[in-house]
Amino acid sequence: MSYAAHFRSWRGDSEKGDLVDYQVEVNEGEVVLDIIHRLQQTQAGDLAVRWNCKAGKCGSCSPSQRPAPADVHDRMNIFAEDEVVTVTPLRTFPVIP
Repeated sequence: MSYAAHFRSWRGDSEKGDLVDYQVEVNEGEVVLDIIHRLQQTQAGDLAVRWNCKAGKCGSCSPSQRPAPADVHDRMNIFAEDEVVTVTPLRTFPVIP
């Protein structure tokens, strides 16, 4: 089963930018990081994200932003299909152009 998820991603630099909306395909069993990589491959080629192993051990993956802390290793099924998933840079790391 697949569906189109509504992702919102920060696009810009440390001076200015905005959240941009995307529709991205989600397949059963995928995690947030899978969808971010699909977004990078299909719609936002200049989106800077690390691939890594997705094991969640090194801490280099950025978390997604949700009312409660969420992680890029979370399965997409924790989100409602009509929920907007917002991904932004961590505030502790500056956005460098």
